[in-house]
Amino acid sequence: MPMKPAKRGIKVWMQCYSRLRYVYNFEPYCGKKDNVPRSEKGLGYDVIHFLCSCLKSTGHHIFFDRFFSSVLLMRDLLNAGQYSTGTIMLNRKFHRENIKEFKLKTAGESKSFQCIETPDLTYTIWKDKKEIALVSTANKYTIESTKRRIGGIVASILCPLTIRQFNKFMGGVDLTDQKRQYYDVARKSYKWWFYMYRFFINTAVKNDHIIYTLTNMTNLKRPMNLYTFKMGLIASLIKKKLAAFYRHTYSNHF
Repeated sequence: MPMKPAKRGIKVWMQCYSRLRYVYNFEPYCGKKDNVPRSEKGLGYDVIHFLCSCLKSTGHHIFFDRFFSSVLLMRDLLNAGQYSTGTIMLNRKFHRENIKEFKLKTAGESKSFQCIETPDLTYTIWKDKKEIALVSTANKYTIESTKRRIGGIVASILCPLTIRQFNKFMGGVDLTDQKRQYYDVARKSYKWWFYMYRFFINTAVKNDHIIYTLTNMTNLKRPMNLYTFKMGLIASLIKKKLAAFYRHTYSNHF
C-alpha cells in the first residue's frame, strides 16, 4: 500500500489499542480465500466487521483510514453500538453532490455537514495545508485551537475536535509495527512462512511486555524495558541462569 510506512511485504489486517499499542486481533491477507467473510459491501467493510467481532461490549470508538471508511460501514457500526471516525474520499459513492463540490480557501477554515438519513453521522472538512475530510459518528461539530508552523512562525489556528481526536488516536497500527521491530528476531529467508512466524513471535512478545508493564506499575521497582524483558524471556526459555539479570552466581555441576 503506497501511503503506508511498509509499502511491500505480507499484508496483515490489525486491530490495535491506540494508547498502549496492544494488538487485539489480526488476520493475514491471503486474497479472496482468507478467513474474512466476503460480501458485496467491499473489502474494507468486511475487514472492519471481522476484526471488530472480538469486541464483546459496546461503546468503543474505532478509528480507521479512507481505505476502510464508508458511510454504510459507519451506519452499521453505530447500529451495533460502536462509534467510529475515519478519513474519507468525497468523490466516492453515497455522498451528496454539494459535499463533493465544497472547497475551503484558508488554513483553519472548516465546515461540517449532518447526514439527514443518520443524524448521528457528521462530515467534517478542514483546511490545513490541504483539505482533510472525515466522517464520524462519535463527535459533534466543536472547534478548538491548535498550533501549526506557517512560514517558519508557530501560529494558532482553529481545528475541529474530530480532527484533533483523529490525529491523537489514529496510527496505532503504524506505531505497533514500529515497536514490534525493536530488537527484532529477523533473519533473512527465502521462505514466506518464516516472516509470518517472525511476526507471530514479535507480536506475542510485544503484547506480553505491555501486560507485564501494566501489572508491575504499582510495585516499587521500575518495570523492565523491552530489551531487558526479551533477554529475560530468552534466558527463561533456554533454562540458563544469567548473572546479568539475576545478579547471582550459579554453579551447575553435571
